Amino acid sequence: MTISLFPRSPRLLLHLLIWPAISCRAPTLEYEMENLRAEITELERSIPPESPLWIQEGENAFNPFMEDYTGRIPGFIYNHVLRRLATMSEADVEKMTAGAFNMEKAASDPAAFRGKLWNVHGVIGALTAVPLKEKELSDRKFVYQGAVFVGDRPVLLHVVDKPDVVYVGNDAVDFTGVFLMILNYRARNGEERSAPFFLAKSMRKYY
Repeated sequence: MTISLFPRSPRLLLHLLIWPAISCRAPTLEYEMENLRAEITELERSIPPESPLWIQEGENAFNPFMEDYTGRIPGFIYNHVLRRLATMSEADVEKMTAGAFNMEKAASDPAAFRGKLWNVHGVIGALTAVPLKEKELSDRKFVYQGAVFVGDRPVLLHVVDKPDVVYVGNDAVDFTGVFLMILNYRARNGEERSAPFFLAKSMRKYY
């Protein structure tokens, strides 16, 4: 079977991570998130729905397509992981968790953390609902994009299930998600910054 690696249209990009600037009382939430974005590059691939959450081997293996410190996420990877998370139970997710996410180690060796489910705990810095493109999930209309601050460092994510009601800049939250990549973005002041990007099934308020 021949699989084309070229998009259906020249460089079709979907901008799914666009946050306004955060205005928060907490001193650790000083990052300005305006213009934050991830570009999901649409590649024409065929991934069987019963495939593992993260495909490690074969012609459809995900890792060769991931480029850290960019904003490009192949659409076939994003959509597959999103659909698989939607069908998994919370218990299934917790069984596969590799442990607490280590920001420093992941920054120096992203490949060692990629494709695994990690637990992240921090303060919610941004949360908005974004309409799903091209009916990625037939039973859902939105994906929820957020920023969670671990100390003064942001972690970016998309969440499948509607999160708990939280107060941005104040509430502690917890999520278990698939680490995809280290994402580069430009802050309002023009500085280049980077942050880990996750896809998660759910995000809970931490009591």
